[in-house]
Amino acid sequence: MTKFENSVKQIIRVNHAGEYGAQKIYNGQIRFCKNSKLKKKLERISSEEKVHFDYFDEQIIKQRVRPTLMSPLWNILGTTLGVMSSKLGEDYVNACTESVEEVIVEHYKKQLNFFKSKKINNELKRKIEKFCKEEDDHKEDAINSKPKNESIGLKVFKSFTKLGTKAAIEISKRV
Repeated sequence: MTKFENSVKQIIRVNHAGEYGAQKIYNGQIRFCKNSKLKKKLERISSEEKVHFDYFDEQIIKQRVRPTLMSPLWNILGTTLGVMSSKLGEDYVNACTESVEEVIVEHYKKQLNFFKSKKINNELKRKIEKFCKEEDDHKEDAINSKPKNESIGLKVFKSFTKLGTKAAIEISKRV
């Protein structure tokens, strides 16, 4: 297997894991959301994330890529993050979305730069471009919904969420 083929498999594996985790976060938030307007927004975002997951799930099978071994842990951590942010309230739900999606957009842009450097414009690249735009829309929506003055607790929550998301990406690339 070439270095390029290994890189593509790694991209599929990590994106599959990320979209799996996103599903768990949003489902946890939806389950405990008391605000009907916010719940409707979360359900819309979750349905978009499901499309992303389904695409990478299909690629896992089609390209014969081993999924991450971390899925059971991502299930627990994603669900916990979703439930916790929902229980803490709308500001934390939006902070969670902003933080996770900011890291994911950056992650997808790195993948797009990889494809650009190899002069590759295939279906996988086009899907990542589309998904990156949708993730950026989720992030911008969360930013537009956040309070003008964020509490220290909210800032700490965002920092930990970003750090956890970055760690999950790096682990899922390898394991």
